[in-house]
Amino acid sequence: MKHATTMSSIDKATPQPDIGENHNVLDLHAAILREQAEPRDGFEPIPAWLTFVFGAIIFWGGYYLASFNGGFRVTEYDERRNGASDSLAKSTAPVDPVVLGKRLYTANCAACHQPTGLGVSGQFPPLADSEWVLGEPAMLKNILLHGLQGPLKVKGQSYNGNMPAFGARLSDDQLSLVLSYIRQEWGNAAAPILPESIAAQRKAFAQRTNPWSESELKTLPPDPIAVEKAG
Repeated sequence: MKHATTMSSIDKATPQPDIGENHNVLDLHAAILREQAEPRDGFEPIPAWLTFVFGAIIFWGGYYLASFNGGFRVTEYDERRNGASDSLAKSTAPVDPVVLGKRLYTANCAACHQPTGLGVSGQFPPLADSEWVLGEPAMLKNILLHGLQGPLKVKGQSYNGNMPAFGARLSDDQLSLVLSYIRQEWGNAAAPILPESIAAQRKAFAQRTNPWSESELKTLPPDPIAVEKAG
């Protein structure tokens, strides 16, 4: 009983909060209101003006590509153009065909046959003093037009690889330049190859889709255009 009396007196002495007392809600939440949300990177919307700029660039790029794509033809590029207008290009001196032929050779052939024309022993045949380069032009033209596959003997050494076709990649003029270059470089002294003779071979074997073999190339008739020009 004594203990109960003591606890009762303590409870009476402790001030109790007035449940009905009015509290300022804004003051209670002021500290919370001062806290801002943590910033999150990457969730902000793109500004409208930036969307307009991107759209304008894409529209301009599509228009430019549609206007100047050249039909996406592989023969559209002409390395003999110097970037000037047609009238200015006609007034300038023509570029040396040997320079153009070397440029085409470097871009398409030098990786295998080497800049020296000596090839790689056992892998890629040489072009310098090669009977295939200096011999019947019809064989050489058709190798570049349709490719070559299987064993091939050059200067007494056997090779067995694949020569890719360049007929779809290079025009008649371009093939003429590169073939004339290899027939007159590294000590070679053969007549140049004319574009019209390549066009004739391209037309004569327009239906061919497979690369040539050595035996097939040796059965080709002589190129009548090349023989007529040489004579």
